[in-house]
Amino acid sequence: MEEKIIKIIENLTGYKDLKENKNIDLLENEILDSLAFIELITALEEEFDVEIQPTQVPADTWRSVENISKLIISLL
Repeated sequence: MEEKIIKIIENLTGYKDLKENKNIDLLENEILDSLAFIELITALEEEFDVEIQPTQVPADTWRSVENISKLIISLL
């Protein structure tokens, strides 16, 4: 699952070192901006057939691939 999430983020942002640096803070390092964030939610919903309510997800969820993966697992 993490591999799919990494691929989605890399495709949306153009950041290609995510696989080697999975623990990087996606927000602090400005890998995810507001537009990429919206596109990420849409892509995750489509890829994993889930519905994500951003207002019901803690903001820290979007800081790492691991946290995003945990969110998706909880929604499956």
